[in-house]
Amino acid sequence: MALWELRRGFSGFDSIAPFGFFRRMIVLAVVLTVLGTASVSTAQPIKIGVSLGLSGRFVEMSTALKNGFELWERNVNRQNGILGRPVRLIVKDDQSDPERAVAIYRKLITEAQVDFLFAPYSSLITAAVLPLAEEYDMPMLIAGAAADSLWEQGFRNAIGIYTPASKFAVGFLELLVLNDLDRIALVYAEDPFSVDLAESSRQWANRFGLTVVDYRGFKKGTRNLDALALKAKAHKSQVLMVCGHMNEAVHMTRALNRIGWRPKAFYASVGPALQEFSDRCGPDAEGVFGTSLWEPRANYPGAQQFNRQFIETHGHAPGYHAGLAYAAGQVLQKAVEEVGRVDKEKVRDALFQLDTMTIIGRFGVDKTGKQVRQHKFIIQWQNGFKELVWPDRIKTAEPRF
Repeated sequence: MALWELRRGFSGFDSIAPFGFFRRMIVLAVVLTVLGTASVSTAQPIKIGVSLGLSGRFVEMSTALKNGFELWERNVNRQNGILGRPVRLIVKDDQSDPERAVAIYRKLITEAQVDFLFAPYSSLITAAVLPLAEEYDMPMLIAGAAADSLWEQGFRNAIGIYTPASKFAVGFLELLVLNDLDRIALVYAEDPFSVDLAESSRQWANRFGLTVVDYRGFKKGTRNLDALALKAKAHKSQVLMVCGHMNEAVHMTRALNRIGWRPKAFYASVGPALQEFSDRCGPDAEGVFGTSLWEPRANYPGAQQFNRQFIETHGHAPGYHAGLAYAAGQVLQKAVEEVGRVDKEKVRDALFQLDTMTIIGRFGVDKTGKQVRQHKFIIQWQNGFKELVWPDRIKTAEPRF
């Protein structure tokens, strides 16, 4: 309908003043809402591409990331999109394979012509695709990888959303000092994230005055970890730390059960933060420590709403991977809105300067793109529930050893 027709239509209300003015305002508001909705729905979408291991060894964490990305996409589009343009998320399954992921990202850039990129799950696959982000000079927000080596290669487009591996275990090691536990067996899967975490944990242990009595790697994908558990026991370790992902945490928990031994403190880097760990391990999950990068109880802005929406959508509480993905969307949206247009170079520059809050806490990166402002938490399974045990200011329970 033309605007002159709308104006002519309003004249009919004038005869019933004083109500005519208010009715005109109501009609105008409805028309503007309809026009606004139409402009968003027909505007060219902002396309964001991501490849995830929706099958294969990384399926659990990749699915969590997908769910987080999609919830952000839904919410931002309900709120008029970004700069009045809808967001279109393009998700592909790389089957947890680096080579397949490289091929997918190349197509996302050259054929789908996406505007921005979210990184895949795992440092292994992210390391494989980052050179493409550099080749095509496209910002890539990394919400599923934390190996420090990703930010040590001079890349200009690697934007980290959360704490890098080198800081993952610091809180747990602090708890060991406070509870007089100092003999540590440290084992790790031979993948980039786990190797970085193991080496940094050994360095931090030395700084804390703790003793690493056993330090060894094992082939990624090894299911039976009994031999490693027996060696940790033979070294009279008070503490066992497993650097790996979900499967490594589950396999070592089962190994400890089979050999009939549990150290005074058992930490696994990724798995215990997720409900799936408890579901797979049952009662053996009791007492296990882990690192979490987001918990609803931390109550950052929007965290409770995200938690409720996720439960309503998926029927279960989100783990931190979903929270990280949602936060990546928030960060990208903030940067684009600050720039005022979809300009890859300017948005990248804005991301490097950004200091903002998300549902997982504060965001801010250093000159390499490594995250330096987001906080982490140490959790422990107690009586069938995941409790926050570090840091003190937000803990929900005392750690048990």
